[in-house]
Parts: sequence; C-alpha cells; structure tokens
Amino acid sequence: MTTVASRNRMRHRGRARSVLAVTLLIAGSSCAHRATLPLPRLDGGTATLKVAYVVNPRFPSMKAEQIRVVLAAARRGVKENFGVDVEFLEPEEQSLKTLVDRVTSKDRSEWNDLIYDFKSGKGNRTQLTRGYAANFRGSEDSLDEMIAYAEPFLLAPLRERSYQGFAEAVTATLVARLERLNSQKLRDGSDLIDRSPNNEVVFWAFIGRLSFPYDVVITNQLIASAEYVGSSVHTAIRGGITNGITTLNPFSRYGTTAIVSTYPLIGEDGVTRALRGDETYSEGDGARFAGSLLVHEIGHQLFHFGHPYGRRFCVMNPPEMLHFRRWVERLSPRDCPIGESAAMKPGFDKFPL
Repeated sequence: MTTVASRNRMRHRGRARSVLAVTLLIAGSSCAHRATLPLPRLDGGTATLKVAYVVNPRFPSMKAEQIRVVLAAARRGVKENFGVDVEFLEPEEQSLKTLVDRVTSKDRSEWNDLIYDFKSGKGNRTQLTRGYAANFRGSEDSLDEMIAYAEPFLLAPLRERSYQGFAEAVTATLVARLERLNSQKLRDGSDLIDRSPNNEVVFWAFIGRLSFPYDVVITNQLIASAEYVGSSVHTAIRGGITNGITTLNPFSRYGTTAIVSTYPLIGEDGVTRALRGDETYSEGDGARFAGSLLVHEIGHQLFHFGHPYGRRFCVMNPPEMLHFRRWVERLSPRDCPIGESAAMKPGFDKFPL
C-alpha cells in the first residue's frame, strides 16, 4: 500500500513535471529528450470540439452572433487550409472568475518563478534577456528567419546578429510596449491590466490543471505578459500580447486546448489600437479575423504545426503585430501546402508531457 508520504512525493513529481512541461510550452523550447503528446487521430476525418466562451465583464466582448461567425469562419478555414472537417459544439459561456477561483495558492507560487513582474517594476531585465537568448538558441526556428520577421518592428537596434544580440533587442521592445500597455485604461476608467493573474499567459497555459474540459476557449480577456523562460518572437515584439495559445489539457478530447483572445481585435485602448494600425474593425470583420486566429491555433492543436516565419501565404505564419486585416488578405492555402516547409510538417511542434 502506498504511504501518505509516498503519495505526496508522487503528487509533487507530477506537479513538477507539469510546471516543466508548461515552461517548455511557453518558451517553445526543444524537448527532444522528453515524452511528447502524440498527434491526434481524427476518426472519420472529423474533429468534434467542445467550446467555452470565457468572459470577463470588465472587457468589451463579442455578441453571441459574432461568436457563431468566428466558429463558422474557423470551420471553413480548417477545411481550406488543412483538408479536415471540424464540428464545434454549441459554445458554453463561462465566467472568468469561476475559472480563476479554481487556481490554488500552490499554482500561484509556482507561477511567480516564471513571471517577469512588470506591474510593480520589480522584474529582472537581465534574467529576462538571458531567458529569451536561451529560448531562441534552443528553438528549431531559424535565427535569420526570426530576425527578418521581427526587425521591422523592433524598438531597439540589433547590436549583432546573434542569439544574445537578438534577445537584447527583442526584450527591450517587449518591455517598452508592455509598460505602455500597462498604463492604459478601459472606457470606464479602470486599469486595462489589474493586479489579478487574468492577463498572465501562464494562467492560461496552466488551464489543464483546472479541470476545464474544453477543446476550444474563446475569451474577451486581454492576455499580455512577459516570462523569464522567453516566448515566441511574434508575441514579444508586440509587447507580450498573446492572440492565442494552444496548451496541454488532459481533460480535453485531444489533450490540448486552443485558446483565442478577442481583445486584440476589439480593444480600443490607445496601444492596442496603434498596434492594429489605428483601425477599428466592423463586427463582421472582427469575427472573421478571430476565426482565422482559431484556424491557426487548431493547426497547432490537431497537427502540431509550427510557425513558418515569413511565409505570408500560410495561416500558421503569425500576424505581424496586430495587423489582422493585412494578415488575412495575404493568406492562400494553395500556396502553403502541408509539408512545404519544416514548420508545416505534422508533428513539428512538440507538446512535452
């Protein structure tokens, strides 16, 4: 019989593996020596996905009809880009507070080791840069391709074409834009980013710990943060704003949850709007563009595709900044066939278990 102490050690090891897996996931680091999630098997060629719409009442939100447009656009986009059918179950609206209430003090203490504290100004810039340099060095993405993608949007000069030089320029850009974002207000005068963990990508990356059995999560919550383990270059250069993330979730059908934030599309604070090219989208366009973001995340979820940086025809190439209209207008599935680049080969992305 297993003793209490033994069970506690087993739980501790399980939690430690969970933290490491999420750390690698956020950073996008290589995990060649770890067990990884196998590619989903799509029985009958159709993926049935359970959907939650997670709402923070402080933020602007899409109407129910817009959410239906998001899912319809995603259904078409997945078929056009990946050749498979998806069926979305009727979205279930959930309160963000009920999800946050599931977070334990243990979870929060583990997050603190990952989070760069920009809210209080106590974050360690040297450690942040070091983490990004290690992340870029351990990534399977080409340094030259990442530089070509990011350089037009950097706020600091590229001192040298090395992982360290690139990390210095990227983190300077990340912190500058994130601090600007931290100064913004919502229309009611409240802070865009408050003291809650709602904006932290680690909160969303740990959703698999919260007994939340959904394959797709659409939320109106802004997700914007910085982590010492680094993150993808496209997220960093826009100030840590995450349009979407696909993360491990043992309670979901395929072992992952694809998350999309609508705030970058509909938020009207000055920084977000500037990153969007000073454009306010119509309800129809905003929903359609959100559908394309969901296609991107489903590419990670069902095929484990990576990011083919610079291949502008590909839905898996992330939007530059928040220029969603330009991104969608350039997409051409026939010019981005599956397997045409390393990142577009199924299984390129690894989800460490």
